[in-house]
Amino acid sequence: MTPVTISKTGTGRSTVIASDSFQNPFNVGIVATVSGTATFNIEISMDDPSTGTPSVWAVDAGFSAKTAAANGSITVPHHALAINITSGSGTVTAYVVQAGIR
Repeated sequence: MTPVTISKTGTGRSTVIASDSFQNPFNVGIVATVSGTATFNIEISMDDPSTGTPSVWAVDAGFSAKTAAANGSITVPHHALAINITSGSGTVTAYVVQAGIR
C-alpha cells in the first residue's frame, strides 16, 4: 500500500482505503490529528472495498473514542480502513502507512 492520507469533517465515515491483507507480517501505522472538536474511531473491515462499500466495521481498540491526536499500529489483517467521527464538528486527518514491499 502506498502511504495514504484520509480526512473527514463532521460526523460520519471518511473515504474508505484498501489495505493489503496479504502482507506478512501485517502492520499498518497510523498518525491521526484533530482540528477542532471531534470524537473519532479508526475502524477496520474484513469486507473487500473493491467489491463495494464495506458493510461490517470494527473499531480498532487502540483508536477507540479518541478526542486528540493519536498514533499506533494495527496488526490485525483487514481489507479496509476508515475514520468514523461519532460526534463533533472538527476534522480528523489520518496518515496511513503499511509496512511491506511496494
